Amino acid sequence: MKPQNFAILLVAAVLSFGVAVTAYVTHRPWTPANVNAQPMLRALKADASKIAGIEINQGGKIMKIVDKNGKWVIASHENYPANTEAVRKLILAASEAQLTERKTGKKSKLGLLGLSDPTVKGASSRLIRFLDDKDRPIAEIVVGNEKTGAFGNNKNGSYVRKPNEDQAWLANRSIVATAALNAWAKTRVVDVPTNSIKTASIEVAGEPAYTIDRDKDGKSFDLTPMPAGKKLKYVNSIDEIIESVSYVDFKDVRKAQTSDTLKNAGKATFQTDKGLKVELDLKSDGKEAWVTVTPSGEGDAKKDADAMSALVSGWEFKVPVGKVSSLMKKQADLLEDAGS
Repeated sequence: MKPQNFAILLVAAVLSFGVAVTAYVTHRPWTPANVNAQPMLRALKADASKIAGIEINQGGKIMKIVDKNGKWVIASHENYPANTEAVRKLILAASEAQLTERKTGKKSKLGLLGLSDPTVKGASSRLIRFLDDKDRPIAEIVVGNEKTGAFGNNKNGSYVRKPNEDQAWLANRSIVATAALNAWAKTRVVDVPTNSIKTASIEVAGEPAYTIDRDKDGKSFDLTPMPAGKKLKYVNSIDEIIESVSYVDFKDVRKAQTSDTLKNAGKATFQTDKGLKVELDLKSDGKEAWVTVTPSGEGDAKKDADAMSALVSGWEFKVPVGKVSSLMKKQADLLEDAGS
C-alpha cells in the first residue's frame, strides 16, 4: 500500500472513532466519577402520591398550587385553574432527580450558582416545598441556575441545595419552577385564527358601535357598511383590530368583580365561521386594564365554547393597557374623506 493511501485510511479511521465516541458519550447515562449519585429528595420519591400542595418562594414572592377536589388550582390567585401538565412535570423531575456532583460548600459562593437566600427580595433562587394535605412539608429544596447540556445534548441539570445547608450540588434534572403566574397557568385564554373570524363589532364606551366583516377574498376585513364619502386612513387598521381581538394573554387574574373603580372602556365581540361567539368587556383607567371573556356557541362551536368557559367563566383578567387602545378605536379615527 502506498504511504499516501495509508495516511488517508488512518485519518478516516480516527475520524470514525471520534464520531463513535461522541455518540456514546452523548447518549449513555452520565454519572461523574467523583460521587455516587443519590436521590435529591428521597422522601418525595417515596411519598409522591401524598403531595397535596406545592409552594414556591422566589425573592419573597409566594406561589402556591394545591390539589382541590382532585384538580390542581393556584391558591395564591384565588384558586384559578393550574396547568396540570406543569405540575406533573415538576413533581416527576423533582422525584427522579439525583445529586450527581458536589459543588461549592461556601456560603459566599452560592450566589454564583443562583443559590442565594430565596427569601431575599429580587433573588432568582427558589425554595420549593412539597406539602401534604395538612400543609406539612414532605420535602423541600432550594433550586438555582440551570446548567445547559450538563448531561449530554438536550439534557440539562440544575444547581440545588438543601434548605439551611450551604453545600451545593448538581442535580441531573432540569427543575423548572418559578413564582411567575405564567409558569403555572395557561395565560392565553383566547386564541382564534384570524382567518376563521367572520364578523366582529366594536363598541367604544360613549361612541356608536361599528361592524367589521371579512371580505369576499377571505383574507382581509373592512367596515360594513363603509360610511358614504369615507375611506380608511390606513389600509391595515381594520386587520389590526381583528388581530388584536383574536387573542387574550393575561398578566394576572382575579374573581370577576361587580363593582370596580376602573371605567368601562367598551366591548369587542367576534364570531367565527363555526359559530363560536366571544365577547370581551374591557375596563381601564389608562394605567391598568382588565377584561372579562364570555364565550358561547351551539353545534360545532359548543365544544370550543365550553373549553374556553372552563378557563374564563367567573374570572377577570389583567391585560396590557395597549390591548385596550388596540381594540377600542373610534370609527371616526379610522376614517378620512374619500377624496383626500
